[in-house]
Amino acid sequence: MKNSLLAIIILFSSFAFGQDDSAETPKIAVKVPKGETIILKGISIKFLEVLEDSRCPEGVTCIWAGRAIVKVEVTSNGKTEEKTLTFGETRPGEEKNTNLFNSKEFAINGLKLNPYPTSENTGKDKNYTLLVCEEKNN
Repeated sequence: MKNSLLAIIILFSSFAFGQDDSAETPKIAVKVPKGETIILKGISIKFLEVLEDSRCPEGVTCIWAGRAIVKVEVTSNGKTEEKTLTFGETRPGEEKNTNLFNSKEFAINGLKLNPYPTSENTGKDKNYTLLVCEEKNN
């Protein structure tokens, strides 16, 4: 009887304390290959070019972590504008920007530029892809 009572107490306490009140929704990223266009939530996003990729390659010790700067064309409601996104470190006086589009309901942000450089692939002939995601605004 004591073992059954102990098992019931452990079972109920695990239900009471095992639940987390908030769960973070995972971000789902969409790949945009360089030179191609995608449409996300009615917004057209074209990955134009990589302006700079000075990110420190994996497996190498660097003084500065580096950054990647990309140019993207965003079209919404018939209006087209070019945006520059910065991933990684910024220099003094520069702002880090990863936002492509913002409205009351949602935002579209750049997440990452792939591939990340390694000591073997630091050349200019990379097949770059930009990862973007949609996030709800509260």
